Amino acid sequence: MCPDLGAVSRAEGLHRASEEVIGLLKKVALVALAAGAFVAVRKRSAGKAEGADLWREATSGPDAVSTPTAR
Repeated sequence: MCPDLGAVSRAEGLHRASEEVIGLLKKVALVALAAGAFVAVRKRSAGKAEGADLWREATSGPDAVSTPTAR
């Protein structure tokens, strides 16, 4: 009796399709990771700028709590 070649080609096709889906999911995960890192860096940069403004406000003017020293 001859093997069912149609079943073999369908199985190969499903295997290739699953490999393509896995590859696509890996790419999506990589893009999501890069986007998350980008957002984290932007938030951190914004926080540093805000902190510098607060420091400038606290250390300048007549109501300054302290003055920066030269190092």
